[in-house]
Amino acid sequence: MEIPKNLKPEELAKKLTDHTVEVEKIEYQAEKYNKVVVGKILAVGPHPNADRLRLVKVDLGAEKLEIVCGAPNILAGQLVPVALVGAVLPGGLEIKPAEIRGVKSNGMLCAPDELGLGDDHNGILILDKAKVGQSFAEYLKLDDVIFEVDNKSITHRADLWSHYGLARDISAFLNVKFKAIKSPRPRFVKGGIKVKVEDFKLCPRYMALALDNIKVGPSPEWLQNRLAAAGMRPINNIVDATNYVMLEVGQPLHAFDKNFIDQIVVRRAKGGEVMETLDGVKRKLDADMLVIANGAKPVAIAGVMGGANSEISANTAAIIIESANFNFDSVRKTAQKLGLRTEASMRYEKGLDPNLTELGLARVAELIMKICPGARVASGLVDEKKYKLNLGPINFELSWLNGRVGQEFSLKYVKQVLEKLGFMVKAKGKKISATIPTWRAARDISIAEDIVEEVARVYGYNNIKSAMPKVEMRPPAVLPEKELEKTIKNILSVGAGLTEVYNYSFTNLDKIKKINFNPADAVKLANPLTDDMTMLRPSLEIGLLENIKTNQAEEAAIGLYEIGRIFLNKPGENDLPFQEKQLNIILACLPDRQAENGEADLFRKVKGIIEYLLKALNLKVNFTPDAYGPPAGEAGAKIFAHGREIGWVGEVSAGTREAFGIKKRAALAEIRLAELFSAVKNASGKEYREPEKYPAAVRDLAFVVNEKILYNNIVKELENFSDLIRQVELFDVYSGGKLAPGEKSLAFHIIYQADRTLTSQEIDEIQGKLVKHLEKELGAKIRNF
Repeated sequence: MEIPKNLKPEELAKKLTDHTVEVEKIEYQAEKYNKVVVGKILAVGPHPNADRLRLVKVDLGAEKLEIVCGAPNILAGQLVPVALVGAVLPGGLEIKPAEIRGVKSNGMLCAPDELGLGDDHNGILILDKAKVGQSFAEYLKLDDVIFEVDNKSITHRADLWSHYGLARDISAFLNVKFKAIKSPRPRFVKGGIKVKVEDFKLCPRYMALALDNIKVGPSPEWLQNRLAAAGMRPINNIVDATNYVMLEVGQPLHAFDKNFIDQIVVRRAKGGEVMETLDGVKRKLDADMLVIANGAKPVAIAGVMGGANSEISANTAAIIIESANFNFDSVRKTAQKLGLRTEASMRYEKGLDPNLTELGLARVAELIMKICPGARVASGLVDEKKYKLNLGPINFELSWLNGRVGQEFSLKYVKQVLEKLGFMVKAKGKKISATIPTWRAARDISIAEDIVEEVARVYGYNNIKSAMPKVEMRPPAVLPEKELEKTIKNILSVGAGLTEVYNYSFTNLDKIKKINFNPADAVKLANPLTDDMTMLRPSLEIGLLENIKTNQAEEAAIGLYEIGRIFLNKPGENDLPFQEKQLNIILACLPDRQAENGEADLFRKVKGIIEYLLKALNLKVNFTPDAYGPPAGEAGAKIFAHGREIGWVGEVSAGTREAFGIKKRAALAEIRLAELFSAVKNASGKEYREPEKYPAAVRDLAFVVNEKILYNNIVKELENFSDLIRQVELFDVYSGGKLAPGEKSLAFHIIYQADRTLTSQEIDEIQGKLVKHLEKELGAKIRNF
């Protein structure tokens, strides 16, 4: 792949970040050798004050310097790297003007390790074919730029843990030609390496190849420099070749000294087995770890690190190269248990392509035979494998992809992007079929949405045109039941002056018994939160009575209400216990404080609140006596709204008050919200009514009846007596005094109305007949006092 010459490193880093990986840092290699130049030693003389030090006169072309040096290998005429004052070497050493044993030194001649070029500190680095005054970076041909990539951004992309994989992605978003690596297949010879894989689940593929006529030594400078630039320490030509190919194509490799290997067995470690790794540490293995064994003894921990008992040394003459694929989960767990994370294990953990083993082995064999003249293949190819990759194909339509991205891509462009990334693409009309490349199939690409991401990122998320979504604005759905609850709360809290409470839905058997409720009709919890919350409440009265008990010492009069669900042990909807939402109202006051608080009759007060609520909801309200109310109540009245029974109102029984420890008199109302909602729904709304054209006539009528005669029955007789009686209003109730025991006096406004002006004579005549009717039907007597 050739990157356009006019593309600056900073621009490429920006594109990499936008399309593929996050570039954290750009480093120009030449900068690490700033103020390090090639010098020629003109003369070497003794130090006047130190036997082991010498004075070196160096020609830098533009100037000549005198430097104090203690290296044993310097001679006049040599070309050497010279670090000038102000230089900062790769190890962090800053060169400053110094006086050494009384002689000024204006720089430093550098050893290989001081320049980051290996571990050699035995003498100064001697250069070949260099120009005096030439920068050391130029001499090393270090014109490369290092891009430091954030590991987190490629953690799910095993193919990007190599220069080869990154080059493939760069070719896609730059739309340049990608040159695939095609290493020649080695010529195999007769004779094999005995390999046995005992667990293909942990080792899907194992390849091996033997090379002999090996001469272990330092790698060529170009190889050492490239490894050093990538942050790896050069070791020797064989190990460097395996590390180089790992960085290049992403396949970890390992070379064994063939003299220590008779056969290879890929197996699980035996419990308690111990192996010394290449870092010199003896490590205890367990049966979950995969090892490479030479018969009985392990020689490597699979995917992590090789063993010291088979490492490459200066005496190695023949090697076995391992190129394998190991289970990512097994490698990760093994590395964690051992506390040993290596460049190889980091790559295996991502889930490598089993097909990569073949490319890696061919490439490393080619490289070793190039840098180690005389090396040759000494075996046939071993390839033990058992794996299957899901390569698709993934089918999708172009319109679907465009809809997901929000951008109109042509079929040609989509096909071009996917093929650049290694997909095999077939298109028929607008339908596309993409076969997944093997290096993306292990843990990366599996569904059509993954294809969408590939096309979008290569195109560039920043290039996708932003547009406001076209969404029809609709008001939120109105739930009539919820709106009714809000209205009720507003009426009771603001208009009626009550306080809303919200109690737990849980209770216990003791409290259920206190309200005289049958425990068999209550729902028991299978997994209660606490011992006090073992059942679901069958009535809101329990919580309200507890509220009265808690607050009775602080408040003379208490008015509360609650809206919540009750639960009964009988069939409900969806095979669940029966439940319904209710409204409960409760008033309480000390018996000796009722009069001064205007609570002479709590029952009538609660009844008045119910009338106020229902009239505010535009409902006609009626009450009928009822001896049976909630278990906690005494005799009271049923509540009707527009002729529909919705609940009950009455006083709390003395036994219930005593059970809860309540010292106040209390009255309560219980309304079923579902019935109330139905009444509101079926009631006619408020309508405009044109004022009457003719005036109404009002007559007052007060009469005495037996106290057992109900108010509703009296009103019914009055309203139904004549079509001219439009409205009846009670304005006074009186008992005691001059009235006989068991009698009560009621005074009404009788409002007469017609489509003409009524005369006094007409009204008096109807009023007289009404009095006689009441005497006959109700035994009423006109009150004359």
